[in-house]
Amino acid sequence: MLISLNLLAAWLFAFFVVSVALVISILLIRDSREKQKAYGVFSGYLGEFQVILSKEGNLLDATPRYISDPLFERICQEKNFRNILSTQEYARLQDYAKGLASYPDIPFVFSFDCEQGLRWYELRAYIQKKQGNDSTVFLIKNVTMDVESRNQRDELKQNIDMLLQNTGDFLWTMDVDSRRFTLLTPLVDEEGRVVPRSVGTQDVRAMMPARDYEIFEKMLNSRIVEFRASGHDIEGNRGLSLRLLRPDGSLCWYFFGGRLVMEEGANMVFRGTARRMELLQDNPVLEDDAYSNVLLSSALALPDVRVFWVDRDYKVIGCNQAFSLAFGRESPKSIEGRRLLEIVRPKYFSFFHRYLSEVFERGRAVSWKGVFGAVDSLLWVNAVPLKNLDGETNKILAAYMLLNAEEFTENS
Repeated sequence: MLISLNLLAAWLFAFFVVSVALVISILLIRDSREKQKAYGVFSGYLGEFQVILSKEGNLLDATPRYISDPLFERICQEKNFRNILSTQEYARLQDYAKGLASYPDIPFVFSFDCEQGLRWYELRAYIQKKQGNDSTVFLIKNVTMDVESRNQRDELKQNIDMLLQNTGDFLWTMDVDSRRFTLLTPLVDEEGRVVPRSVGTQDVRAMMPARDYEIFEKMLNSRIVEFRASGHDIEGNRGLSLRLLRPDGSLCWYFFGGRLVMEEGANMVFRGTARRMELLQDNPVLEDDAYSNVLLSSALALPDVRVFWVDRDYKVIGCNQAFSLAFGRESPKSIEGRRLLEIVRPKYFSFFHRYLSEVFERGRAVSWKGVFGAVDSLLWVNAVPLKNLDGETNKILAAYMLLNAEEFTENS
């Protein structure tokens, strides 16, 4: 029986088509595997995957296969969520699946405890309709880093709030153009209680005496001029000591410091902090109430502690009896107004000048202790800045003790 030429041609054409399709399929599969292999290199950085579950909750499919995730691997092993999630989390997932029709855009966030620790995931789902065999498609994203970052931010904010409320400090900002003064954190009273309605935009003029506000505005204007001239804020701690009114009408000292920055839209603002100060510690000779005077007089009367304070010309403004007697003067009055170099020996003046000049330059307290002069002579020196309302150090209070080490040996 002979096969017609038309039938043979048809068979040859069909064979050719099938062969071409097979070759193309093989090439596509090979190319897909190469892509899968390339994706596998980055498997640890991919945080999203998709799973399809039947009505009974059993796994039908999971993609992509190249992802490296502890939950994905566990789902592929267990084939359902029932054996993976805790009883409470699984019950929440079932309730979420039941409400998909009513709230399709709301994600479901759950936790998964694995060997690497607690992991957090965000799940979105929809119902895939098929003839008599519906399934649920889940898109799952690993959001562990987002949750941990948010928790760290919340913890950091809580720590900052606790620190500010316990120290009485606060954060503030001021818009340069509108001069709108905003408190970013609330004020607290002496007992650490938050002052009501002390967050947000405030009238800074009503918060401090007129003289203090003038100094504050003068500092702001000078910083603005420098910023516009140089294009950036000048580095350095150039704050001001200013007074704020308490709710009871009394005054409290704060040290205002901050940075001038340019925000989006070319909006220039100050961002700063205000540190509550104890005036007796920061400026001990400026207290004028009776109790502080008695306390200061008692400190100056200590026989072994030599105290003196000088101005920027190193003229002695005052001292205690121990200091005057140490240099052969009968009383502090005989020293007042004279230069320190005239009172102490040149080598002592050179030593004091080294630390006093540092206090004048930096506006910060300095302390030193060690052997001085003879091998057995020990010296303790402390010097603190005394500042005016402009924040400038115009005087220094210094105190020191000179001891003999032999007096503290066991044989003495």
